[in-house]
Amino acid sequence: MNKIILVSIIAILIIISGISGYLIALQKSHGTQIATVTTTSTVTQTITSQQVISPLVDPANLGNGEDYLINPVFPDHTIASQYAYVTPGEGLVFIGNPYLSGNGYLAGAKGAAVVASMLAYQPLTVYNYYLYINSPSCINVPGAVKTDSATVMYLASMLNQQSSLDKSLYFLGDVGLEGYMYSTGVVYQRIVQLYQGGIYYLVVPQMMALAEGQNYQMALQFAKEHNEVLYTVSSIPQIYQIVTGTSLPQPKGYIDFPINFSVGYYYLAKVYEELYNESTNTTAKQMASQYWSEAEKLAEEGNYTAFYFLPNPAVSAIEILYQPSYNLQSEIQLAIQDASNLTNLWKIETASEAAYLSQGNISEKILANAWAALSISINAGPSISPYGFYQGLYNEFLVDLYAAEYLDSVTNSHYGNITLLLQVYRNPNVIYDFGFFANYYAQLAIQFRNYFLKQLNSTDEQLVLNSIYSYMANETQILEDAAAYYDGPSVVGYLMMEYGLQTHNLNLLYYSMPFDRFVMNTEELNWYI
Repeated sequence: MNKIILVSIIAILIIISGISGYLIALQKSHGTQIATVTTTSTVTQTITSQQVISPLVDPANLGNGEDYLINPVFPDHTIASQYAYVTPGEGLVFIGNPYLSGNGYLAGAKGAAVVASMLAYQPLTVYNYYLYINSPSCINVPGAVKTDSATVMYLASMLNQQSSLDKSLYFLGDVGLEGYMYSTGVVYQRIVQLYQGGIYYLVVPQMMALAEGQNYQMALQFAKEHNEVLYTVSSIPQIYQIVTGTSLPQPKGYIDFPINFSVGYYYLAKVYEELYNESTNTTAKQMASQYWSEAEKLAEEGNYTAFYFLPNPAVSAIEILYQPSYNLQSEIQLAIQDASNLTNLWKIETASEAAYLSQGNISEKILANAWAALSISINAGPSISPYGFYQGLYNEFLVDLYAAEYLDSVTNSHYGNITLLLQVYRNPNVIYDFGFFANYYAQLAIQFRNYFLKQLNSTDEQLVLNSIYSYMANETQILEDAAAYYDGPSVVGYLMMEYGLQTHNLNLLYYSMPFDRFVMNTEELNWYI
């Protein structure tokens, strides 16, 4: 008898859930107007709360395509749709069927989670991520599937903007790990296929417009003749603005580093003087003196930032005089030991960069001493607890793990070394681990970028690189400002960003981005204790 009552109650609940899903879908289908945003201006605003509203019903069971973003999947020409959202969690990613693309579909969801959490200034590990696909037949395509739309929907869920999503748009492109949009697809053929499938709003990467030339002009002409709307964007923040009608928030904090950045130069000067006095090689001393004169000139100009990056004349001078008997590790070990109480975030990140560089070639080992001296000199900065640090380190590891899986799926390669990531995470030197994960993320992002760039001719490649530089110059500043707002600005990220902008070094901007992100997330995670 009890079993019959229980079955009856379950049946009633299923019916109520179905009715609720239908009403929700009906309300959404009549409540959303087509977005008309055509500019990419940004609005600065402060995040005051991050309350996550979960769907009342599993969206995969709503049974109404209006609740999903459109997702035509090629080459099968299947008109499908996707729905994605987040809930408070621990960094888990779930996908729904029907699909036959195996790990590629899951890797796409993980890539979306990585990028969305960065652009929302949130640790990856404070949410669980859900991605569902609705299709009349199984999806079977290689590689990561529709990460762009999933990224936008994750962001909308994190920022409580689900009701603002314009569901009439289709996205064409691949999301880079820095948030830039890539594509090597043929836009004219795609817009024709979409038109035949009844889809009239297409968002394409600016990379297409820059690199496809006549093919893109043909697509524009087709759009005009058939009343298609063709948006051109360069990044996820621009897509988000088009799809929701609002810009991503840009919290701004006060950036102030009560740190003497000349410390790195003066420590290298000490190393140079010791090696110079010990050397009996007149020719080497003359060559080293020439380089050191350049270093002194930089110091006189107050350009102390230059001594934390390669190439720089101080490192070149020391490398000429260096003898294997000279101990380059002592200052680095002191910095690691000094930071190992895991209570000062600035000491940790600068020591982590020193520890990471110390495992490289001779130039990097010398450079590591500048970072080590800087770390030891720091006596201010954000205070954290060891628990907060370990939470942040786990967040770094999981971000890199997902990013590696996503990169390998898109490029059909094995550049993302999962085994190496696991080995590093198990390594007891947690200061080194912090620096490794930050640097490795930058390498993954650069590898993702280069995969698409190498398919272009030199002229088109330079056009796209200029566009990426503009995006990164803006986005790294936004991330550093957000990190400052959350009381965790990154010293390493700031120096990399400033010198990257000063020297127009795009790769340095890539390396600054994960330090900004991970330092901010480590500090923020400490707030949850």
